[in-house]
Amino acid sequence: MRTAVVCALLCAATLPGPSAAAYAPKAPPAVSVTVTVTDGADDAESGKRLDYRITVHNLGATEVHGARIEQRMPATTTSATAPGGTVEGHGVGEQKAIWRSDLPAHDIQVFTATAVLGGRSDLAAASAGPAAPGTLRAAATVCVYVGESFAPTACSGDLDDLPETSPEGEGGGWMGWAAAAVAMALLGPGVVRAVRRRRAARAG
Repeated sequence: MRTAVVCALLCAATLPGPSAAAYAPKAPPAVSVTVTVTDGADDAESGKRLDYRITVHNLGATEVHGARIEQRMPATTTSATAPGGTVEGHGVGEQKAIWRSDLPAHDIQVFTATAVLGGRSDLAAASAGPAAPGTLRAAATVCVYVGESFAPTACSGDLDDLPETSPEGEGGGWMGWAAAAVAMALLGPGVVRAVRRRRAARAG
C-alpha cells in the first residue's frame, strides 16, 4: 500500500496535468442554423396569453444531431406551455421552454409555446423587491445549442410593449386609501390635497 501511494505521488508529479483548455467552454460546432421567434403581436398586457412560433432552419447539407432549443419566457410570465418539449421553472420570471430535436439537412422545424403574463406586482412579490426595469417590455429569447456547447449556435428574440398602467390591483384600491389615510394623519390634510393636485396635473 505504501509503495502504491509513493508511485502514485511520483506519477502525479511527473505526468502533465490537464490543460486549461480542457476546462474552457466548448465552442459551438461549425453548423449553419438559424432561428426566429414571434408571437404575432406588438404589445401585451397583464393576463394576456402570448402564442409563440419558433422556426429553426438547418441551412447546411449535413444533419445536426441532438440540437437543444431553449426559450426564455418574459419576466412577468406566470405560466407557460411547450408542446413537444418541457417547461422548467415555476416561479414568476423563471419559466424556460426546452425542446430537443435532430435537424435534417436543409430542414425547417416549427415549435410552439405559450406564456400567460402577470403584472409587474407579481414580479415584485416574487423577487421581494421592486419590479425589474426590463418589465416595460415582454421579452422572449430563443437560442439553439448543438452538441455539448455552452455557447448558442443561433439566437433570436421577440419584444412586446407593456403599457404603463396602474390598475387597482397594483397600487390602487384599499391600499391607496390606506396610504392616503396614513399620510393625512402624519402630515395633515393640506399636504395630501397638494399631492393629489400635483398628481392630477401630471396626469392631465
